[in-house]
Amino acid sequence: MAPCTRDRGGRPECFDGHLLARRSRECGMFPDDDDFDWVGPDRGWNYEPPPADVFQTFRSPVYTTDAEGWLTYYNEAAADLWGYHPELGKTRWCGCWRIFTLEGVVLPFDQSPIALTLKEGRPLRGAQAILERPDGTRIPFMPYPTPLRDASGTIVAVSNVLVRVSRLNWYHPVEPSADASIDPCADPRTVVAPIARRTGLELDDLTGLLQVTLAALADVEFEYLSDCERIDGWSGPMAERDRILAQLEQKRRRQRDVLDKRAALLERQARRLMGLPPAEPERQAVRVALGGTVH
Repeated sequence: MAPCTRDRGGRPECFDGHLLARRSRECGMFPDDDDFDWVGPDRGWNYEPPPADVFQTFRSPVYTTDAEGWLTYYNEAAADLWGYHPELGKTRWCGCWRIFTLEGVVLPFDQSPIALTLKEGRPLRGAQAILERPDGTRIPFMPYPTPLRDASGTIVAVSNVLVRVSRLNWYHPVEPSADASIDPCADPRTVVAPIARRTGLELDDLTGLLQVTLAALADVEFEYLSDCERIDGWSGPMAERDRILAQLEQKRRRQRDVLDKRAALLERQARRLMGLPPAEPERQAVRVALGGTVH
């Protein structure tokens, strides 16, 4: 029997299914063409799943963007970390609802680690930040953005792996300011009580705290309206949109409740200093002795 010839790739032609079928017919094994139908290996033979399927099994949050920073992929672990499912192609730089520095300052998305990676064209390592979910939950994390290049070296995408920091000693936030009243979520008892115990307390102290509280209430409303505007053009599942709106409303109500209690406490302190009787409880507004009103 003559040895098998080889094709242009150096592989034996005897392993070609169509060639085997033709030679089998020539030998009389399958005289009728309809009696033989070559069937290749099934899908499970040497099957390699798509990368997206592989990343879905990762426990670490993973996502990618295109060269302009628009979200192109994320796994379920990333959605769990972010607290919602952002829309692909309509969310830029990151799926986080909001990002803060370790000092508690809001970090613009165009200054986020993945944006810097695209601008500088290099992996970014060692960055630390705090993300906020739509419901207001804040989680410290470390990003690992890496640019992806084509054969010519041009950046065509960026991949990012997010590592949740579960031990607080992994990061070192700056100590909070002595004036804790700037935090709209702080317990009003821990904010006003120390000031009320000062020797020589003046009405101006309470007036200043009131102004900070009023400003914090305005910030809460502005943030809520801004968050609602972000999903005005939502084209994803309506159930996801409604869930996000419900979370935003709960966060707004929770922050307002804290600030309203603080304002009421400030009012009582001010009226006590001025020798006035306690004011009647009001649900819609809290009036203070200096004529201010908290809406």
